[in-house]
Amino acid sequence: MSLVIVLLVSAGLFAQTTTSGTLKFTGAWDGKKGVEAKAEAAYQVKIPMLVGEGPLMSGNNLKLKTQIGVSPIAASATLDAVLTPIAVLEVSLGGGAGTGWDFPLMDLEGLRIAPGGIGTALTSDQLAGTYYMGRVGAAFQFDTGAIFNGDWTSVVIRAYQELNYKGYSGASDTTTAWEFENSGAMVNGFNYKGEYILGYQMPLIVNLVGVQLETYAYNVFDSSRTGLFSDLSILVNTQFTDRLSLLTAVQFTNFEKTDDREIVKRAEPGFKRVAMILSYGY
Repeated sequence: MSLVIVLLVSAGLFAQTTTSGTLKFTGAWDGKKGVEAKAEAAYQVKIPMLVGEGPLMSGNNLKLKTQIGVSPIAASATLDAVLTPIAVLEVSLGGGAGTGWDFPLMDLEGLRIAPGGIGTALTSDQLAGTYYMGRVGAAFQFDTGAIFNGDWTSVVIRAYQELNYKGYSGASDTTTAWEFENSGAMVNGFNYKGEYILGYQMPLIVNLVGVQLETYAYNVFDSSRTGLFSDLSILVNTQFTDRLSLLTAVQFTNFEKTDDREIVKRAEPGFKRVAMILSYGY
């Protein structure tokens, strides 16, 4: 009888499972290197889980997300599981892998290595190894529109914290530096990321304006690598149809990359780039 009950409940949950997909094209311009571009395809399965009574528990679910991304110099794939045990909280676990190649036409290299470590010259290591990463994160999120009725009462708040491990199969030890997809010189190790969003949603074609602060710390368990780097973005989202949208971000930063691709603090924060993300949901 217990087995029958479990099977009936499981069948009911999977009957409520929904799927969705997203196609994204990202373009960015920083005034120095010109234009960057990347195409991504994502697919998501949403399964009701830990569902309870009331507004905080009725929408609880587990999302399984997979994404493939391709740029002129690299390709990668990720898989994430995101659990929403209560409406204001998300807990996530995921990972991914990728590789890179040279694009001589624009003098770009998607995968580089420096046996001498960070601060020494990187050389191309195209298609010679695999970039990999794993991450665990948690997000607090809240929308005032869930409490106050009205078309103009939605203020969105989200705070996300992540610990990740990034590495390169071609790095034989933790002192060998590598770079994947122009991210800056790194070594195999643990890193921290924080993301904070404050946005205002409106019933207009421009349906969201906001600010986003992203913070990074690299190789966090190595005392010789300290410092917190930050990006600040002004966000504007234009919703053309129910499926098609364009997110524009004007970004400012307090760090830069040296000629040897070392990530260092700027003397003064300044402009980073303008990025535009065209998304189509299906």
